[in-house]
Amino acid sequence: MASFVVLLVLLSALMHASWNAFLHLSGDRVWLLGMFSIPYVLVSAVGVCVLPLPAHEAWPFIVASAVLEFAYCFTLVRAYRSGDFGQIYPIARGLSPLLISVGALVFAHEQLHALAAAGVMLVSVGIMSLAFRRGMRFSGESVPWALLTGLFIAVYSLVDGIGARVSGNPLSYIMWVYLLWNVPQFFVVCKLRGGFGQMFTSKGNAVRGMIAGVLALCAYCLVIEAFRFLPIATVSALRELSSIFAVVIGWLFMKEHINARRLAACVLVSFGAVLIRL
Repeated sequence: MASFVVLLVLLSALMHASWNAFLHLSGDRVWLLGMFSIPYVLVSAVGVCVLPLPAHEAWPFIVASAVLEFAYCFTLVRAYRSGDFGQIYPIARGLSPLLISVGALVFAHEQLHALAAAGVMLVSVGIMSLAFRRGMRFSGESVPWALLTGLFIAVYSLVDGIGARVSGNPLSYIMWVYLLWNVPQFFVVCKLRGGFGQMFTSKGNAVRGMIAGVLALCAYCLVIEAFRFLPIATVSALRELSSIFAVVIGWLFMKEHINARRLAACVLVSFGAVLIRL
């Protein structure tokens, strides 16, 4: 079972890197967030009707997660405004495993085995090292937003890891999070972009935006399910392998270069993932 869950998390990582690539390549990233919300709203509206209500202990976590996800999306859009995909994505994703492992220890009382703890460290260091430009310099304008995005990722992952466990039904939990997050997000984007009618002026772009939303929706559902079987920090660290997928996507589709330092960082991340599995 554990190996199968790991494969699901890796699939989630590929999906996550893919929807972020859609977002980075979009000519209007705020508008894309509105399209992105449509599959979430449709699926979650059905989900909350057919699934049992989460336990009452889960509702503070549901509300907190919805607020954090909303904030995360807009800080990510701001970070992508002037940063490269192969730089900003690893910073945002790489900050979270260390923060999550500390949070899981403090709030969920999870004790990582020494090898797993070393793996979390290696994954974090490897992913963060992917974020440097030539000359080991960060882009000052986008990096603070990427770091803030990473903080939101860490906090909502911890909130969801605990909330899914106390909810009694993790799928019902995440459906309510999705609904409370994406309904206001869609209407905020509509307001910013001149109304509902302006959202669908290009059918092709609208379809691409909704495909990105489907990828994101499926990716996090897999993670929520994985939280039932593996420690929060382990799931989150494995999911950060999405940064390797992001480097490959950047190379294939955005003509970004993969140099020796980036390859070394990818090896470091992969070795860390092996330690986590051991």
